Amino acid sequence: MVVWNEVLCLGDSITYGARDEYGRSYPAELGKILTEETKEFYFCHNCGVNAETSSDVLKRTWNTIKSHSNSKIILLMVGTNDTQAGIPTEIYEDNLRQIISVARVFGMHVIVGFLPQLGFTPLYLKNNHLIDEYNSSILKLSKSLNFDTCDFSGTEEFYVDNVHYTNKGYKEVAKLWADKILSLQKIN
Repeated sequence: MVVWNEVLCLGDSITYGARDEYGRSYPAELGKILTEETKEFYFCHNCGVNAETSSDVLKRTWNTIKSHSNSKIILLMVGTNDTQAGIPTEIYEDNLRQIISVARVFGMHVIVGFLPQLGFTPLYLKNNHLIDEYNSSILKLSKSLNFDTCDFSGTEEFYVDNVHYTNKGYKEVAKLWADKILSLQKIN
């Protein structure tokens, strides 16, 4: 009997796997890692869309989550494009609150990724301070809404363009997600 599990990965181009030289992504690498570690089959749905802000993700949240309702875990990492657009922190925070609430309606365990710092890039330079503000919002919400978080600081060394990762970088991101998921399974 084969045991299989689904994980929903929701976010922007970092979830999608933009700039990965092999056309992969952290969801693809995460499925591989979890399958190898648990000896069960894992499939990670890649619901990342290039250039989306948290507002864009919120607009498609209900249908995306509903169509992947067999997933027991949702991984959410979004906000990089919010910095480029200058989305106010209170809007970002409310977008996350609503996305997380929808995931809970469908009974999913929520893990939200802290945003890594951006390297030098003209598109994001003006609002780079928002990364820290958004990460503070994630921390605040994690306490009030009781969800888990995953820290990606240190992965910046794997950037290909100061925003997106090489394949090796996406593997590092996947490893951090996997460590978090596997640590939760040991608790339960």
